[in-house]
Amino acid sequence: MRAVNLIPSEQRGGGTVGARSGGAVFLVLGLLGGLVVLAFLYGSSHHQLQTRRAEAATLSTRAQQVEAQAAQLAPYASFMTLREARLTSIAQLIGGRFDWSNAMGELSRVLPSNVSLTSLVGTVGASTKAASPTSTAGSVSSATPPGTTPSITLAGCAASQTVVAQMLVRLRLISGVSSVALQSSTKAGGGASGGSGSCPGYDPVFSVQVSFEPLPSATTPSVQALTSGGAKQTAASVSPGGVR
Repeated sequence: MRAVNLIPSEQRGGGTVGARSGGAVFLVLGLLGGLVVLAFLYGSSHHQLQTRRAEAATLSTRAQQVEAQAAQLAPYASFMTLREARLTSIAQLIGGRFDWSNAMGELSRVLPSNVSLTSLVGTVGASTKAASPTSTAGSVSSATPPGTTPSITLAGCAASQTVVAQMLVRLRLISGVSSVALQSSTKAGGGASGGSGSCPGYDPVFSVQVSFEPLPSATTPSVQALTSGGAKQTAASVSPGGVR
């Protein structure tokens, strides 16, 4: 029996499909693989782009909310600035305040009973003028800038020079007194006068200046603590959601 070859004559030469097609199959497969990779990269990039856009939109919305909150808190920030300025002013007043009422109270307690005042002048400054013995009005300056020296100038009559000396010693007992200076002490019969005429029933007419310790500066640590403490308390009372 004779064998019959059923393979077509054009394919009887043998070899693979790729070899017979001249490599066209591999080229098509490579193109398909490249398209798959490009599709994957495009999908990944598109997903990242969408994610970044969503994050940008979220951040933009958050920024608008923060700006709106900042606009709502702007009046409170102005109030805090005004409050700090007022705290500074109060601290300066505290640092430069002189307790005139306490000084006058102690003065009334240390003066001898046989001394009569015809003039009392309170001043604050580097230098003070002596009070005129003929002056009958008393005045106290309310300006007390820090670093200056308060002083009181007394004028009046005493029973004797011994009483004047006793008064000088007692005036040094007042709290905060740094010096007591006798400006004059003369006998009324020698031409000096107290009030509108000679001191009735008294002999010497005197003028004494009492100087106190200089006022503290407004930049002391206690003043700084007052200002910073008030600012911290104000800042703590304000939250991003409003004022508590």
